[in-house]
Amino acid sequence: MKSRLKIVEVWGIPIRIHLSWLLVFGLVTWSLAAGYFPGEYPGWSRVSYWAIGAVTALAFFASILIHELGHSWVARRNGIPIQSITLFVFGGVARISREPDTPGVAR
Repeated sequence: MKSRLKIVEVWGIPIRIHLSWLLVFGLVTWSLAAGYFPGEYPGWSRVSYWAIGAVTALAFFASILIHELGHSWVARRNGIPIQSITLFVFGGVARISREPDTPGVAR
């Protein structure tokens, strides 16, 4: 069984999710749907709590993906190939092919 699933490709970079991401997605959704949203918005239906919880969890991980795409954009701009981006339990990681020659941006 693979531990990573390819979900999409952006700028030719495969975007993957690690199976641990599914656990975190479920926990974030549950935490929002069962705890936070009912306390803040008591008039919503149960389905609304779960739907908005899932959308919020997706937005959270989208922000992590945008962050990793930023790293990838800078690396590619400086001639460093990106192998993939993986979202997992602790956030995300952009796998670069090599370390930069210098710590500063070349351009």
